[in-house]
Amino acid sequence: MGARTVVAATLVAAALVLGAVPATAAVGTGSPGSGGDGNRRVALGDSWAAGTAAGAVEAASGTCRRSPLAYPALLARAAGDTAWTSRACASASGSGGNGQFSSLSDATEVVTATVGADATGLGALAAACSSAGTPARCDEAAGRFDRALQTLPGSLDAALADIRRRAPRAAVTVTGYPLLAEGAACPAGAADAARATRLDDAVNRLDTVLAERVAAGGMRFVDVRPAFAGHGVCSPAPWVTAFTEGEALLAGGPTADGHALGVLPALAAAGPLPAPAPTPTAAPTTPAPPADGRAAPGLFPG
Repeated sequence: MGARTVVAATLVAAALVLGAVPATAAVGTGSPGSGGDGNRRVALGDSWAAGTAAGAVEAASGTCRRSPLAYPALLARAAGDTAWTSRACASASGSGGNGQFSSLSDATEVVTATVGADATGLGALAAACSSAGTPARCDEAAGRFDRALQTLPGSLDAALADIRRRAPRAAVTVTGYPLLAEGAACPAGAADAARATRLDDAVNRLDTVLAERVAAGGMRFVDVRPAFAGHGVCSPAPWVTAFTEGEALLAGGPTADGHALGVLPALAAAGPLPAPAPTPTAAPTTPAPPADGRAAPGLFPG
């Protein structure tokens, strides 16, 4: 079986797992990065869900910088689904509320989301701890990441409760993030093994928070770290972008292969979607402002 056939089979499998049309649907060509106005399947999240680092960014998506190579577009293409939309949006600050949620409704059946990296500054941390950074910059970025991570649970709890309120019938899947350095240093990645370990530890802590809060919200968390294993930035076949090129926001972001060969297999391996949890009766709590002074009441600006 050739590589393209494997990708096609994986796309169909993942689409079926995520509430797609029947298995006879063919893998189409040329799915736009933002979808249409449909709300049966809605993709939410940050630059990782938007596919900004994967390339081929749609000009029409503006500052959100969505790509047709991102996993939400690939899933919709595999499913032959026309009633979908991606509201995922690259954001350097994590501020701006939860504007993406305007596409959610009682008719929404499937929601996918990847969120947390932009809001905590994971890309900035990768860039600061790279071979082009300095120990001082790495320390400063790590401090900002740690402070942002402290505020993430409250913001995430409120956002997930809002998703459930707006889309009570939807099966919701939130994906995590892969290890970017895998303990290795190289010109395209971390400056040394210590900084590589520091970055991987940050990813592990972020994924732990996401897994805990998503489970507490009665939704499904999918860990992509096993699927990305062996494809960190210093590997012979990296599925994440170099830490030293382009803007810091996108450092270590998933490439087109990362979406097609990393995220999608992880989603397919997760099995059928669980039934939606009952809508919480308690009002969501208001998240505390970040300790570093940023106004970040929402994780899903757009």
